[in-house]
Amino acid sequence: MFDQIESVKIVSSFHNINRPLGKIEKRPANVFFIRTSGSAQYDFADKSIRVNEGEVIFIPKGAAYTYKTAPKGAASTSISFEAALENPMPALFSLRHFYEAEYIANHFHILWNFGTQAEKYKCLSLFYDLLSYLSTLENASYADKKKFDVIEPAVNYMKTHIFDSTLSPAKLPRLCGVSDTYFRKIFISRFGANPKEYITASRLSHAKSVLDSGDYDSIREVAQSVGYADPLYFSKVFKKRYGISPSDIHK
Repeated sequence: MFDQIESVKIVSSFHNINRPLGKIEKRPANVFFIRTSGSAQYDFADKSIRVNEGEVIFIPKGAAYTYKTAPKGAASTSISFEAALENPMPALFSLRHFYEAEYIANHFHILWNFGTQAEKYKCLSLFYDLLSYLSTLENASYADKKKFDVIEPAVNYMKTHIFDSTLSPAKLPRLCGVSDTYFRKIFISRFGANPKEYITASRLSHAKSVLDSGDYDSIREVAQSVGYADPLYFSKVFKKRYGISPSDIHK
């Protein structure tokens, strides 16, 4: 569905506490619902799809369905969009390996609704990253999945130690017994980014969440909590990614 998209128009994005029950007669636009807490079941005419935290459901424009969520207070982030899709149908995807999943789930709607024009462009970039990731999942052959299994030990290690300042991308291929080149090739095909980019994006995404919350004592504390021993270097890479210094967020 997501291979041949030539242009996308984002219609809206919201983060909502979901109603326990709901019925949609006709979906007004294509939509992704990213489950941020709880679970939801969507019932279509020919299938039912259950979505848990950390997963995303795609629902095409025009679809009719009912849904129910649990527990009370369960929430999701929606991104509605217009695009010419080939044979669109409801589908469920895991975001477990998508390196921008946390940032999109928690910040996309804020940037889209209240951000500057530059931040809206950032939203488009994030959205295309999401489409690229989902396209990779759709088209993964059995052989590809076997390759992904090869790098799973390193991926699990990386995620467990993502905020460890001693984590080195160079160590990861050795955990799988493969060459740097082979590991990098499979990793990029799986995540759409090389290991260093993945680690940096994950760290900065978490740091942005902490900074936005205001629940910290100093920039040095935030930097060290996400794996940066040098707060000046952390500020440099943070500004390069988000266009604003960490110290400017709550001024």
